[in-house]
Amino acid sequence: MDAVNDRESEIALVVSSASNHHDNRWIDISSSSSSSSTTWTYDVFLSFRGEDTRRTFVAHLFRALCSKGIYTYKDDQRLEKGKSISPELLQAIQESLFSIVIFSKGYASSTWCLEELVKITECHETIGQSVLPIFYDADPSDVRKQRNSFADAFAKHDRDHSPEKVQKWKEALSQAAACYRLRKMIFDEFIEKFVQDLHSQLRQFELPPGEHNLVGVGSHMEEVISLMDLRSPEVRRVGIHGKAGIGKTTIARGLFDRFSDKYEAACFLDDVGQISKKHGVDYLQEILLSEMLKLRNVKIRSTSEGLSMMARRFRHLRTLMVLDAVDHANQLEALAGKRNWFGGGSRIVITARDEELESKYGADGTYKVYGLSYNQAKQLFSLHAFGSRTPGAFRKHLVGPICSICRLPSSIKAWASLVRGRDIAWREVFATFKPIGFILYCCFVAALLIGFIIVATIVAKGFASGPDFRDFPRFPPFPKNP
Repeated sequence: MDAVNDRESEIALVVSSASNHHDNRWIDISSSSSSSSTTWTYDVFLSFRGEDTRRTFVAHLFRALCSKGIYTYKDDQRLEKGKSISPELLQAIQESLFSIVIFSKGYASSTWCLEELVKITECHETIGQSVLPIFYDADPSDVRKQRNSFADAFAKHDRDHSPEKVQKWKEALSQAAACYRLRKMIFDEFIEKFVQDLHSQLRQFELPPGEHNLVGVGSHMEEVISLMDLRSPEVRRVGIHGKAGIGKTTIARGLFDRFSDKYEAACFLDDVGQISKKHGVDYLQEILLSEMLKLRNVKIRSTSEGLSMMARRFRHLRTLMVLDAVDHANQLEALAGKRNWFGGGSRIVITARDEELESKYGADGTYKVYGLSYNQAKQLFSLHAFGSRTPGAFRKHLVGPICSICRLPSSIKAWASLVRGRDIAWREVFATFKPIGFILYCCFVAALLIGFIIVATIVAKGFASGPDFRDFPRFPPFPKNP
């Protein structure tokens, strides 16, 4: 190997694994420091020679990526011989945040792989796509300098293709294999660390700017993205359901912000159930038509007129529509109608508490949102209470009991808003009350009375003794007979 320790990326040498089906192989990883500021459809695009790696390394890597909720494009239908690369595949490369290129000994013998690599390097240069080369049973120097099996492959390419095309392929190989440093690691450890590092890098991109204080949303989003099946040309309906305050709207908003600019028309309708009751469903139709068609102040005289206009105007548009907090079937009928109202590839996302509502509507897939894990609950509470994912020494004693019982994001945020800036007062509270019974009651109230101030609830129910909760300033009066 060349002297490479001064390079700025990472390389791993896979040695024998505990699993007897893994041989000793070179696996190197080179990481790029650039990051894309453009929007994307896929987290990762995998470029690999199927004959060399599909059933071995790629299968293990793909499984590990999926287990981390990393949305990965892997072309399982590729026919690398006698067929040029498809426009859809080139588009998938361009719409990926990262490209992982798995160099194997036979990689350069595939013109398909080389064309992928040219597109990947173009995206790296033009839109800042991050490129992560992995060298599987291949020496990085052979890739960079086209030696050994790579030289053999290019001897054939020189005979069959134009000098200009061959030169492009060589330059792409050299560029992708330029930087690395040597490190030893066994097969399973490599995949685990590689995927964990990639997952950490993706966390900064999984939510729109200003939304990074949300916890546990990314994995839910990836599950729903899988149900959306973004590659399908069909019109698909997907439902997100779960109890109030569980985070359905947050997930749907994250999906909309991430993908809306990929569609010809897009609209997010908030709080459909309540707005429909207050203003009527035709009011929501007017908003939907205005946003989808980019028109100002669309007015309709009746719901039926809105239905007719939507069916006529949307059928040629590839649309993304989110209907949030739906609570009655007539809202779906008036706003999402029939599948043939929408152009091919359209996606309709519905959030509701009632799973049956989504099923009756004919959703192609539904996803149930569960409460946060204990660790996620701690992170969310700490972020909103203390501005950090990790609480301090005393704060751990406060965070632990709350998060052992309370897993609803809305309730955790309500608790955190009360704790913020009041460490001393809460020390006294926990010294006076038996923490578990006290917190059980408060979380019960938080789950049932979303939107009310929890401390006011406690005061109204006569829990104030010792350090008086009424000492906390500016709490609104608790409503009578909640």
